[in-house]
Amino acid sequence: MSIEANPIAKHDLAEIYENLGKFKTLAKKLARLYPPLVRGIHRIEFSEFITLDLCFGDVLEILPELDFKADVWFMDGFAPSKNEAMWSEAVFKHIARLTRLGGMVRTYSCAKIVRERLVRAGFWLELRKGYGKKRQMSHAVLKQSYEISKDPWFARCETALNLARTPRALIIGAGIAGLATAVELSKNGFDVTLAEAKGAVATNGSGNYCGVLMPLITKPEVNLGRMHLNAFLQAARFYRSAMNERYIKFSGCIDYAYDELLAKRFESWRDEDADEIFKFDKAAKPYPAMFIKDGAYARPRKMCEKIAKDLNVLFTHEYLSHKHLKNGQISVKFKNAKSLKTDILVFATGSKSAEIFKEKEILLSSVRGQVTHIEPLVDTHMPFSAFGYVCPSIGGVQVIGATYARNEICDEARDEDDAENLSKVSEFLDVKKAHIIGSKVGYRSHSSDRFPVIGALYDEEFYKQSYKDLFWSKHKDTNPTAVYEPNVFVNIAHGSRGLCTAILGAKLIGDLVLKRPLCIEKSLFNDLHAARFLVRRLKRGQK
Repeated sequence: MSIEANPIAKHDLAEIYENLGKFKTLAKKLARLYPPLVRGIHRIEFSEFITLDLCFGDVLEILPELDFKADVWFMDGFAPSKNEAMWSEAVFKHIARLTRLGGMVRTYSCAKIVRERLVRAGFWLELRKGYGKKRQMSHAVLKQSYEISKDPWFARCETALNLARTPRALIIGAGIAGLATAVELSKNGFDVTLAEAKGAVATNGSGNYCGVLMPLITKPEVNLGRMHLNAFLQAARFYRSAMNERYIKFSGCIDYAYDELLAKRFESWRDEDADEIFKFDKAAKPYPAMFIKDGAYARPRKMCEKIAKDLNVLFTHEYLSHKHLKNGQISVKFKNAKSLKTDILVFATGSKSAEIFKEKEILLSSVRGQVTHIEPLVDTHMPFSAFGYVCPSIGGVQVIGATYARNEICDEARDEDDAENLSKVSEFLDVKKAHIIGSKVGYRSHSSDRFPVIGALYDEEFYKQSYKDLFWSKHKDTNPTAVYEPNVFVNIAHGSRGLCTAILGAKLIGDLVLKRPLCIEKSLFNDLHAARFLVRRLKRGQK
């Protein structure tokens, strides 16, 4: 993990690396994987055993967003007299919070202010012989843990596994969220099984003929958009490494600003070092447009089928219930009267999630969506969207969409929905010339605040009892740390952008299960938390 307030541009980095001699091959690989300079956490899976979290932003903005226990820190920066913020009391407190007992800090700086602040943060310190031209360096070891009890109701879970054998993971649902989670856990040593209610993978929202990979764009400071951008960049890296052009094509895509509010939102990215991601064209027709460089159009069902070939998928296994056993495992029952035991249970249940979690305070709804298949009519090599979206034609089929009907059930395609889809893209094609050759209906899970629901499943009784007075105590440090249902996780409520956010869900569950640093800022992790709806209610004083 590294923090850099002023990251070096990729082309400059490549030039620097040219002079690294024996490290040239590794340097070229890093330059190839190097992320855009937009602020936030960028996870790079450099090799099987090396993962890099490159954090771009001011140190005092980044440190509060991190959640891990480090073994070693190297503090490299200008002297305190030239870079006061980096050596502040607040920085050392956060470093202590993020360091395991016995963990080390080393720095070339031996300034008195550095030594004193390390000691006050709980470190034992000594001066050691320096390296190269440096006469001395500071060496510090954490002897006293330092915790900042902020938002304890969103604290990460403690996963308990029996490592004497290969741990088992059972994932309910074989859409893109479930399959991506299976890949993440499988490559990290888990024996993974997927249980799918239907007779094939990707039978619901993940089963479209063609789909679009693009983020929801908000103003840069809005958490919903920050989450989507992180998810989009992680998804693009995942698909590039796992799929070829038969399954996904990184053509770029266009998001049109069909009203003034959207145009202002897109234009606000101009000062955000996001040129490698977005390019705004105010003069584009028929509306100002944002070009998204790594946008893509994909074959979701085919992608799911490809991933599933290497996994153990049980079909016609519809979830019924689960219970925790004395040995720490979880017993899961299915409606076909069969049962399985597992160490980790993950729900990736899409539109069925509202029914499964109806007893919990997770505000979900099922949304019916219909896409329309037409004979190729719009000549485009990349997908684009305004009121509706249009995909490039594939195999004589062009997909347009989509309708949005909350809590509506109708499995049959409807003519009026096809007419609505055509109307939504009428500025791009002659509706009278459109020849409809098919439609597809799917159901997606949406949350009331538009964020997915990702992470550990909370203990409802504990929250309602321990945080019942949160209206009065929310700003105090006396609240207990959150308790969760052991080893149960969710990766749900991805709405219409599941190709994007489902990958974030898989990576984040991997972080929690494997006790890794979080691949997204802690404030955004909180926004994804399953208990957020209940916590908001309790903070308002509602029982």
